[in-house]
Amino acid sequence: MRRYQLTVNGKSYTVAVTETGSDRFIVQIDGREFEVQLTESGEVSEPIPRSAPLPAVSPPVPNTPTPPPASPAPSIPPPTTVSDQLIRAPMPGTILQIVVTPGTRVKRGQPVIVLEAMKMNNSIGAPRDGVISAILVKTGQSVGYGEPLAQIE
Repeated sequence: MRRYQLTVNGKSYTVAVTETGSDRFIVQIDGREFEVQLTESGEVSEPIPRSAPLPAVSPPVPNTPTPPPASPAPSIPPPTTVSDQLIRAPMPGTILQIVVTPGTRVKRGQPVIVLEAMKMNNSIGAPRDGVISAILVKTGQSVGYGEPLAQIE
């Protein structure tokens, strides 16, 4: 995860970016998560909110007083999509160990799978709290970048 300080129209935001696939990222802005997909042209597609959306930011109109900020809308969890449920390989490698079994309740960051890449063991953790509903790989299997490893509900 990489952290950035982003300023938009004079307002500062803390941004954390986690790569979840070859062209998919989880972008966390001031505690709110969005799933984005990077297109081949290098442009970022419309963000898919993973939690409450950011308020709309309009460009300032000269000589117009700034209205007071609106109260935030109540947080409504977004519907779960298949991409939210997949734990993907962050790099190509070989599955060394499957740490959990289907039905195991996991916490965010808890190891799920150990992946060997470039002679290093990499623990792949759960992206969020949930229950592992399926393991999609076997020990010894080679996987590519972004390939689904497990499913979490």
